[in-house]
Amino acid sequence: MWDSFKNLHEKFHERIEEMQRLGGLRIWIIHVLDEGSKNGVEIMDSIEEHHNAIKMRHMKENYEIDRRILHKMKHQTQRPSPGSIYPMLKKMVDENLILKKEDGKYELTGKGQEIARKVFGHYQLHGKQMDRSAYAVEHAIAEIDSYISYLEDIKKDKLSSYEEMLNDLSVRLKNLKESLNDD
Repeated sequence: MWDSFKNLHEKFHERIEEMQRLGGLRIWIIHVLDEGSKNGVEIMDSIEEHHNAIKMRHMKENYEIDRRILHKMKHQTQRPSPGSIYPMLKKMVDENLILKKEDGKYELTGKGQEIARKVFGHYQLHGKQMDRSAYAVEHAIAEIDSYISYLEDIKKDKLSSYEEMLNDLSVRLKNLKESLNDD
């Protein structure tokens, strides 16, 4: 199952990278607004967060690369500037891809949602169509798995002061798993 998810996740981000080459900033804006409405700063933050996730994935996969290159990659930012975001947002409003609401947040229009569905909404996992919410669940579980791997690598003496929190998380995960059998 994890291999299927990792392949799906890699294909998803490869497709985003390809869309970036083709549509650049416009496709990134559609991608982050597909997750919900945001203002300009939140859009810039989300794009930077997604770029960092891609960068960290590449760094994990290629950890044998010279440390100087990794250090340089780690400190390069992919945050779009206000000078690039706001003109693009205005253009996308004019193209009827997004709408600026009264609260200053942007959201996808029907046309923007259709593009998002075509580009990001057709993923298959285990031979079944997977929607965005299913992808979000898969992504959350993979993130938890990554953090557990991180915690497993930490020296036990540094974790001992967090034992109560770890116990609470363990109980919550156990309860969540048991709730699946309640139906």
